[in-house]
Amino acid sequence: MRRHLALAAVVLALGGCARAPVGPIAPLALEQVSPAPALIDASARETVLGFVHAYAASPLDGGAALARLVDGPELQRWATWLGVRQAQFPGGIVGRVELRHVRFLGTEPLAGAVGARVALGATVRFTFAPDEGDPFERARILDGPVTLASVRPGDWRIIDFTRDGMPMTDGIQLFRDEVRAEGGVSVRLDSLFMFPPQWQFNLVIENRSRRPIRLDPDATGLYVERIDGSFERYEGVPSLALDVPLPPDRGTQALLAFPQQDSAEGRSLVLTFWHDGRPLRFSFPLEDLVSSVPPPPPMDAGPTAG
Repeated sequence: MRRHLALAAVVLALGGCARAPVGPIAPLALEQVSPAPALIDASARETVLGFVHAYAASPLDGGAALARLVDGPELQRWATWLGVRQAQFPGGIVGRVELRHVRFLGTEPLAGAVGARVALGATVRFTFAPDEGDPFERARILDGPVTLASVRPGDWRIIDFTRDGMPMTDGIQLFRDEVRAEGGVSVRLDSLFMFPPQWQFNLVIENRSRRPIRLDPDATGLYVERIDGSFERYEGVPSLALDVPLPPDRGTQALLAFPQQDSAEGRSLVLTFWHDGRPLRFSFPLEDLVSSVPPPPPMDAGPTAG
C-alpha cells in the first residue's frame, strides 16, 4: 500500500513539473480562433435579419433592440432619436417588414476590426394612426449593402446601411458642445438628420429658471439669407415636447423638422421661447457647423418620407 502511495506521489510530482503541451494540443485564445466561413456567413445574415425586424418593432420598445444591434456614433445617435420621435408621436405606430433577400457578400478589413458586407433587399413600412386624423403610411426602402463590424466571433454590429438610396451615415451630422444659454434656459443642438424630404434637428432643452418656458412658433424657424441681406423664414414642424410648456427645473428632448435644404450656407436655426413675459432667442448659424450636405437620392430609390 505504501508503495502505491509513493508511486502516486512521484507521478503527481512529475506531472507538476511537466512542460505545458505545445503545438495543436495546446488550447488557443479566443482571439486566435478564426470562425469558419459558414459561421461568418450565417451570423452576419442573422444580424441583418434581426436588425430589420428590430427596426420595424422600434415603436414597441423605443428602439432598444435596434440600439443593441448598431454601433458607431452616427447609428447609435440615430437609434436614440428614432425612439424619441416615435415616443412623441400623438397616436400609435405599427411597423411591418417586407423581405426580398439577404445575401452575404464577403468580409473586408475595418479599422481595428473585422468587417463584413451583406446585400439586403427589404422594406419597412410604418402605419401611423394619429389620435386626430386619418391613418397614413410611410415606407423605408432598405435596398443595398449593409456594413457590419465583428465584436467577437459570430457576433456583429451594424455600422452603416443603405436607406432610400443613400448610405445612412451620410445623412447624419453630429454636433459637439453646441449649447446656447440665457436666463437659466439652455438649448443644446445634438445632431441633424438630413434624410429626404426633410432636415430634422435634434435638441436637448433645459429650463433651470423659476418660470415655465414655451416655444414661440412665429419667431422660431430656419432662416435663409437672401442676396439682398434679408432673411426668408421656413416654418418648422415641432415634436410634441415643443408644443407644451416646459416647467421650471425640467429638461426635455425635442425635434424640429424643416423642408430639405440643398446647402447649409447662409442658414441659421433659431428657437425663441417666451419666458416670464419676454422672448429668449437662441441662434445656431449652420454654415460652420454642417460639414457636408448629402446629394439627393436616386429617383428610383422609392418612397422617402417618414
